[in-house]
Formats: sequence, structure tokens, C-alpha cells
Amino acid sequence: MVTDKAERIGFVPCDLHTGICGDVDSKFNLDPSYDTEDPRAFLYNNWYYNFYYSESPPVNCSGNLCTVKLAKTQTPLIADSWVPIRSFPWHRNGCCLMKPKGQRSYCIFGEGPGPLPGLGLAYTTDIDSGHFTQLEWIQGLQNDTNPLTADSQWILPLGASENEIKLEAGTPLVQLSTGDWVHFYAAATPGWVPNGNYTAGYIILDRDDPRKIIQRSTTHIMVPTFAYETLCNGSPGCPYQGERKNVIFLCSATPLPPPSQKDSFRLFFGGGDGNVGTAVVHISLDA
Repeated sequence: MVTDKAERIGFVPCDLHTGICGDVDSKFNLDPSYDTEDPRAFLYNNWYYNFYYSESPPVNCSGNLCTVKLAKTQTPLIADSWVPIRSFPWHRNGCCLMKPKGQRSYCIFGEGPGPLPGLGLAYTTDIDSGHFTQLEWIQGLQNDTNPLTADSQWILPLGASENEIKLEAGTPLVQLSTGDWVHFYAAATPGWVPNGNYTAGYIILDRDDPRKIIQRSTTHIMVPTFAYETLCNGSPGCPYQGERKNVIFLCSATPLPPPSQKDSFRLFFGGGDGNVGTAVVHISLDA
């Protein structure tokens, strides 16, 4: 049990145009006695739901990988109002595309290689039940541009030759003007850890069948560059603090409201495992 060094999850309002957020209450923690991190919160049917990582005892889950928790509330800024629903053997993140109850809501999850092979996909028709069914991916690209496991259940890293040796689920699925869906994932370059980068890539999924992968990045779209991301590469007197240098951990993508350019998204991400960064991405679509 961790009691004195537990990381905390807090929620604050953010301005999507400027990227400026309020202050987090340092005492806010969903599991006060345990390490909690990597929240993925969303509003659905007037409830706030949150997938997050915690080493607290699992709920309705067995096995040593039951570390992803799902909880819900209608008052997100009150920590003890969050009601646990279930734990999942997903090991990091639940990044979802929510549909009305009775329809399939899809979630991307996973981290690999180790402890899972890579990125998986599961669906539920009732998120309050906590029941998800894992699916096989449908290969819409050449294998060398989107490697899968033999059973098609996991998207794999591109490999060291393509500067990508690790994957981790990143942002919720967000919709493009074509109707297709984009997911920004976290990735690691050779040398990680401690001499590589944690970066960001993307996959685009078919609007009618999110199991089908129709595009995947071949180069990383965000690489640690600024001092708050690199932690000054370990130089003395760096004004930024964090657990690990050369990290961009992209965890949020929200469509910018009008009059912003179509297919533009505000990104929020962790920098150097100790700072918060923001960026805007514009996605250009072929006519």
C-alpha cells in the first residue's frame, strides 16, 4: 500500500480555445491510499465516467492485471461521490466511443509489449454493467504498415526499424467530418527507458465498423522537444520537475468549437511525467 507518495487524480475546467485550465485540488484522490493515475473521464447520459489506473483491490475482476478501474458520479469534483463499477485486466486506460444504451460502445485499451501485446478493442452495450467483450481488429492496411498479432486481437508496435517499440492507449476516440474515428496513442522509441522518447501516433478507424483500421501514422506526430517535456535533458538548474525525461503522454483530444477549423482538436498531455502541456492538431482530409 502506498500512502505517502500516491499520485492523485483531479478534475478542473479547461478553456478549449486557449488551453488554460484551473488549479487541481492537491487533496483530490479517487483511491486515497493507493497510487492512482491516467484518468480517462467523459460525460455520458448525465453521468461522468472515469477509467483510471490504480493498484487498489479489484472490483469484480480476478488476476494480477486488474488495475484499470471504472467509476461514475454526477458530482465529479467531490472525490468520495465516485461509485466503483468494475475493474478490468486492461493494464492502462480505457479510451471510448460512447453510443446509446443497447448499441455497441467501443473502447481501445492496452499497453505492450508487456504486459499485453499491444492495443486491444472491446465493446459494451451497457457500460453500467461493466461487461465488455474483446474483438478482433480488421486489417485495412498492409501488414508492414499495421502489424497485428496472429489472432488479430492486438495492434503491435511498428518495430525498432520504424522507431516504435511500445504502444499504449492514449485518447478517447473522436470523430472526423468524414464520420471516421481517430485515436491518438502513446508510443516509445528505441532506448526507452531511460534513453528513448515517449511520443504520440494515431490510428483512424472506419466510421461504420470501428474494428477496421483504415490509416495509421508511420512517423510520430509529437516528440519531446520543449524543456518541460525533456526536463532539460537532465541539465542542472532545470526549472521543470518530473519523474522521467523525454516524455509526451497524450491523454485527451477534444474537438475545438466553432469558429475553429474543421477537424481540429485540442490536445492535453503530460510532459516529463510531471508537467501538463497542450497543443492543437489539424487533420487534413483528402477530397
